Amino acid sequence: MSKRMNGAWRVGLHGLAGLALAVGLAGCDRSQQGSADYESQLRAEATARANDPAWKPTLTQTAVIRVGGPTGRNLVQSFCVGKDGNLLVCWGDRTQPAGSADTGMEPAAVKVVNPEGKLLHTWPLEFRPQAICVETDGQVIVGGDGKLARLNAEGKVVTRGSSPTLAQPAMSDEEIKELLKGRDPSEADVAQYRSMLDGRRADITGLAVLGEDVFVACAAPKGFGYVVERVDREFKNSKRIVDKLSGCCGQMDISARDGKLWVAHNGRHRVEAFDREGTKLASFGKRDRQAADGFGGCCEPKNVRLTANGDVLAAESGPPVAIKRFSSDGKFLEVLAAPTYDSGCVRATVDVSPDGQRFYLLNAGDDAIHVFAAAK
Repeated sequence: MSKRMNGAWRVGLHGLAGLALAVGLAGCDRSQQGSADYESQLRAEATARANDPAWKPTLTQTAVIRVGGPTGRNLVQSFCVGKDGNLLVCWGDRTQPAGSADTGMEPAAVKVVNPEGKLLHTWPLEFRPQAICVETDGQVIVGGDGKLARLNAEGKVVTRGSSPTLAQPAMSDEEIKELLKGRDPSEADVAQYRSMLDGRRADITGLAVLGEDVFVACAAPKGFGYVVERVDREFKNSKRIVDKLSGCCGQMDISARDGKLWVAHNGRHRVEAFDREGTKLASFGKRDRQAADGFGGCCEPKNVRLTANGDVLAAESGPPVAIKRFSSDGKFLEVLAAPTYDSGCVRATVDVSPDGQRFYLLNAGDDAIHVFAAAK
């Protein structure tokens, strides 16, 4: 099995079901993987990109940070860059159910790693982290397994909360049957979908902060879509501001700056911006694996981050894997990085150092963070 196929299988059954309902399997490249026609198409597109000057990356890879050692174990779930330039890495085995009795399960933590890859600190957590962001005062917000926590500079939990969607009603059997209308679902079908829905209700896929507002991207309480909820600094008084987001493979990422919340609406091949009330302010993107300003794969871009001047960094897990830079009004500026590794349909967290000189990209299958910078 190829690495791309292996990555797709790791998505899990509920991710496939979500894709089928949210964006349609007919539009997903994974339904073609392994076919001769698909592989031939990928080669032709790769050739076209190689001959297009717009695809020439402006950065080169300078290092690979391996938080867990030389062999990937699918333990690095996400990361962000702190105010001091260190990397804050979400660490924990999400292939096991929460509360698993498996003694081989990796302890959940935020690992603090310097830009050269040296482990500085390990901050233990009581839940497996999925998403992380940094507040203006340097404190860290992390979420996963339906839980939210704020950590101080020493990694101590100072505020606790829960995913806003967990307090909302789950789908009834009647609603599930309506969701599956036309498929004549059996009781076993309903039970299977309930299990998949219950399994994703605690997912927290993205976090962002604007002033006193904390934004939480998470699985919708009903169905297979995603939503963004706004909460206060105590993780209370939630308000849903963005609804009906279409995401693939358990991914819906957000970032915020200058009064705007940006969403990597991967199921729609778009990047969208909203104000704190959920009014859409901007939208750009298209599905295209050959054009440098397009987003390839079945569901891209996977992740977004914002630079100090407000430019948008969009990361794709591929094919092809890439970091692209756009202006805040959606103008394509450049391909920053186009590494050749094959990651599968997974998270591709991107971030940039405080001085804007180093760019980081998560290779989830290898527990690796690739570092890019201008050639010297």
